[in-house]
Amino acid sequence: MDEEYKALTQTLHAFYTFDRWSYEQIYKPKSIKYKTLSAEEQRLLDFYPQFLSNLEQCMGINDSFTKNLALVAAQDWGVPTSPDEWAPSSHHELDKVRSTLLQLAREWSSDGVQERQNTYGRIIEAIESRISKKSRILVPGCGLGRLVYEFVRRGYWTQGNEVSYHMLLTSGFVLNRMPMAHSHSIFPYMFKSSHVARRLFQVRAVTIPDESPHKIFEGDENQEAGDLMSMVAGSFVDLYGPRDLALSEAYTDDANAAEFRGENAEAFDAVTTCFFLDTAHNVIDYIKTIHHCLRDGGLWVNFGPLLWHYEGDSTALEVTRSTGENEKETMNTIMQGMELSRDELFSLIEKMGFTFEESESGNSTTYCGDPKALGNFVYDAEFWVARKIPEKNYDQTDER
Repeated sequence: MDEEYKALTQTLHAFYTFDRWSYEQIYKPKSIKYKTLSAEEQRLLDFYPQFLSNLEQCMGINDSFTKNLALVAAQDWGVPTSPDEWAPSSHHELDKVRSTLLQLAREWSSDGVQERQNTYGRIIEAIESRISKKSRILVPGCGLGRLVYEFVRRGYWTQGNEVSYHMLLTSGFVLNRMPMAHSHSIFPYMFKSSHVARRLFQVRAVTIPDESPHKIFEGDENQEAGDLMSMVAGSFVDLYGPRDLALSEAYTDDANAAEFRGENAEAFDAVTTCFFLDTAHNVIDYIKTIHHCLRDGGLWVNFGPLLWHYEGDSTALEVTRSTGENEKETMNTIMQGMELSRDELFSLIEKMGFTFEESESGNSTTYCGDPKALGNFVYDAEFWVARKIPEKNYDQTDER
């Protein structure tokens, strides 16, 4: 079975069978626990049977949503719509469906308004105050496409890039198949029982989308808004990076990818990264890629923490580097090991051809938080606006 087909259908299978996983993860343990209590203890928790019934209803509604998404996505992606022909999903793939429901609440529900204002709002403000409409913007790690949508709605030509099939399938479902606001209900918070003030908060519905994605077509001036939006699936460095990065799972010698990389050299007026930079196992590759696809004088606007995703991950990684003309060397490395401090990262960014116009630390925000929870994890994120130094000016700086 082709690896890409396997990865795609594993994701479809995870969405389709999510109800079974939900039952095993959330309903079954609580049901077993309650049944082992004495009759007296059960009377003390007389609300619990109703709570279990509510969980069943939540799972049923989530099941309708995720099954529908899987079948529609399979049709849209041109794969068989029979789940029997899909690769079986792993626990990891199923757990990512759970986090995708939270991501839907963050990007496409009224529960996520404050988070979006704290993060996307800062990025959009920086862009609108510096570059004109119709400028070309790239959003790597675009998730479920809300930031892409917001830029398009404001008249910018915007391309989203995403590598996760969970995000790609779900964003396509929202952007292309949800013409009406509040047309779907999901229960993203049912899996977390800690920091709950009222039990009904855990089993409350979230309606999506909070506004119709088709809103970008409203008004005569927006009739061509569809031409301003595009989504590209694949690794950021593979599709937008410069020549001769080390070959790895993330950067290949695929001819189509190489051609696309060439087309994207200095193609964008701005690159915006939100909760993305720390997903790199080699942040130098990310910065090289951002530099490569920006025009001279182009903007890099970033918002996010330095929570390096691969810290502590000793998974083996094979990389192949050029050592001379027609010569290559293959080496084994691991995912962790390049977790830079803020000062080190800023120094690196400047060495690689950027100058900071604005930077601010300590921007507090949650990520996929529950606004009704008694506690959420809060990030102190970094925000900056950096500009790509024109090549001739960069050379002169180096000489000094």
